[in-house]
Amino acid sequence: MAEQADVYKYFEPTVQHNTLALSNIHTLTSWGVGTAAGVLGLTGWNGFIFFLINWAVISSLVLFFKCDGKPSVYFKSSFMDVAGAPVLNTLLSYVLVWTLMHALVYIYD
Repeated sequence: MAEQADVYKYFEPTVQHNTLALSNIHTLTSWGVGTAAGVLGLTGWNGFIFFLINWAVISSLVLFFKCDGKPSVYFKSSFMDVAGAPVLNTLLSYVLVWTLMHALVYIYD
């Protein structure tokens, strides 16, 4: 009987909406952080460390303010949906914007 209760614990359209909203938050903030890294002139490992620090800050803000510290209420796999799952897609967007902004700002250096 417990397995049947777990099946009806989440309403799938709401979980999909929450996942889409989280994906939008991560994508838009990766663009902003990538722009900041490019304008600041960060290169190499400094840029990736900048990304990881901002990723931790953004994920914790989403976890504590948007999810009220209870991600299992809004997502099926709780913490992994908030912090772990979209890392690769966000990293690719970050690197794209980071290199673009660095090239545009420091074109004549």
